[in-house]
Amino acid sequence: DGVLLFGNTLNNAGELPILSEKIRKLDKPAVCLEYEVDGIDCVCTDNYSGMYELVDHLITEHDVRKIAWVSGISGNKENEERHRAVTECMKKHGLPDDSKYTLQGDWSFYVVQDKLGKWLQQYGLPDAFVCANDVMAMGVMAYLINNGYNLPKDVIVTGFDNLKSTGTFVPALTTVERKWTERSYDAFSHLIDLIDGSPKAGVQSFPSYLLARESCGCRISDEMKREQMSSINKVYTVPIECKLFDWHLSGLDEATTGQFTLEDIHDGLEKFFKDGIAQYEGDTFCICLDEGFVDSIYETGDPRCLGYSEYMHVLYAKRDGNHMPYQKIKTSYIFPVFSKPEERGNVYIIAPIHSSGTVIGYGVFKNYPKILETTFLYSWLRHMRIGLMRGRQNIRMELMNRKLREISILDELTGLLNRMGYEKKAIPMLEETRKAKKNSLMMVVDINKMKMINDRYGHLQGDLAIRLVARAIKDTIPRNWCGIRYGGDEFVLIGENVFVDDGSLLKKQLISSVERLAQELMIPFELSISAGSVSIDPSENISLDEYFRRADNAMYEMKKKNNAERRD
Repeated sequence: DGVLLFGNTLNNAGELPILSEKIRKLDKPAVCLEYEVDGIDCVCTDNYSGMYELVDHLITEHDVRKIAWVSGISGNKENEERHRAVTECMKKHGLPDDSKYTLQGDWSFYVVQDKLGKWLQQYGLPDAFVCANDVMAMGVMAYLINNGYNLPKDVIVTGFDNLKSTGTFVPALTTVERKWTERSYDAFSHLIDLIDGSPKAGVQSFPSYLLARESCGCRISDEMKREQMSSINKVYTVPIECKLFDWHLSGLDEATTGQFTLEDIHDGLEKFFKDGIAQYEGDTFCICLDEGFVDSIYETGDPRCLGYSEYMHVLYAKRDGNHMPYQKIKTSYIFPVFSKPEERGNVYIIAPIHSSGTVIGYGVFKNYPKILETTFLYSWLRHMRIGLMRGRQNIRMELMNRKLREISILDELTGLLNRMGYEKKAIPMLEETRKAKKNSLMMVVDINKMKMINDRYGHLQGDLAIRLVARAIKDTIPRNWCGIRYGGDEFVLIGENVFVDDGSLLKKQLISSVERLAQELMIPFELSISAGSVSIDPSENISLDEYFRRADNAMYEMKKKNNAERRD
């Protein structure tokens, strides 16, 4: 119905122009938060006013003269507005331009820490580091404190955004309040109004303002001091929470990687979430796999790298604490039926799961914004991605091994079982039949005058003779029987005796099938077989080798009889 865009995040990732163009083509109501986009309403913060107030406070209240600007990504609109406020405020107070003392931090805690040491060697310590955001400011503070500097006595550090952690940092960070929660609420509320038919409002800009704290030398409230103490106590509790979370992630890994079918993975996840103590995903959520990813497990093709397939496989889902079965849904539904028709005002968090260029699927979490308040979601998605990719690899390896096992017991020329297949499949089947106290039948078949066929017509014709007899065997034996090419031109047939005789009926059918195939193909040589069979009584204590010897002897008796008839 509508789209809410997180402008800065999407713009830094290079996605904002692409998405905004799609939205304009679809003509859907949309609001962009904190970034102006042509044709789309925007709810944003006035970056200039709060930063100007902060710099003015440093100059007038703390006698700051030399300011080092810690910059975000070059070209970013918010970064440019905040920097403009710094330079214009300094100019108003007659201070020199700060361009010389710029540290390129790119919004990053780690980039700042990596560069700050060399920067200090080159320029020395300023009166204040004015940072374009709180993340870089905390990076500066952490580096300075770890290297023995006293804040704010030796140097002042300030930020922008008022992240939650800035108030509990010691010293508490002086920053600019942009009312991120309120702006997010305003943006979403305006989007709902647009969906309901209200007119566009263009750009709505809200002021930002200074929060003076300890890092510039100001005092903080008693409430903030209590929050600092609470944060210090978390030094002891957070490691325990992290360990519990790590156990949860390890359980996810085991559920997804140690299985050999997607159904097994579903069952593994169901057991894991039933037995789990900690609750990190909420009562209603699902894990969906793109059908292209699923197909790539069982087929030779690659998974998708762009977009989603027409269908999604719901690998695991829980609704109101109840586990749901493995199922397939249309991608347009996004997730299974999670809500009753009368429900309104639900929030669904949809998080893509992908690995490099591979589209795996996504996770959906209903009415559980808590998942966004910590780093849990990112770690969860990373482990889910790795687990599913490993699970895919395990299933593919199992399928390949199964195929190799099947190939290893098959005769390449005929497609019947080979000698290994006789040992691995036919003999165990015969043993099971004996245990079930059912009569079995073993038949040995041999091609007549095979040496003459090879010598006179060549080995290609000899191979044809073997394949024709194998085909006749496949066409004749019951479905659950085993046909084996035992060696050369000798075959063995084994199965439950459903003929209620010593195999005479099966022998006649097989001989007739060989004759029919030979006539249909008009082969240049005479093709016939000899066969001998023996009935296996489960009550008799006779070895299978002995039964084979008896069937083999019966076959040779028929061969002798056939040869004698030809001489006559």
